[in-house]
Amino acid sequence: MLKAMHGLKIVVVDDDDLIRDVICETVRQSMAGAEVVDYASAMQAFHEIETGTVDLLITNCHMPDMDGPSLVRVLREEKHGLPIIMISGSDDARRLGEEAGIDRFVSKHLMHPELEESLHALLLEPRPAAH
Repeated sequence: MLKAMHGLKIVVVDDDDLIRDVICETVRQSMAGAEVVDYASAMQAFHEIETGTVDLLITNCHMPDMDGPSLVRVLREEKHGLPIIMISGSDDARRLGEEAGIDRFVSKHLMHPELEESLHALLLEPRPAAH
């Protein structure tokens, strides 16, 4: 069942245009009414997060300008309690993401079922307050 998510803003960052489009479409189907903003660059996504109100970040692991774990570390060091999902097909991505502070990891090979479940878990279930 689709839930109306008006007012939520989700940022997607992946340097692969095709994968980014698939992620954005999956998010739009799963979170009807949410605003989905996408970037090919982690630096652009970081700027969006720093200057706007963002409710969730979905990031790839390996990207050219700044990789996903570096983006996550910078956000966590600044005490961002922003929920973060990392999506990757790389073998080491889960470990790198978890060490950096992601909330959920989704394998690109299982993106459709796992991404929807992760979105619902992070945006619809109550979360403890960020410190």
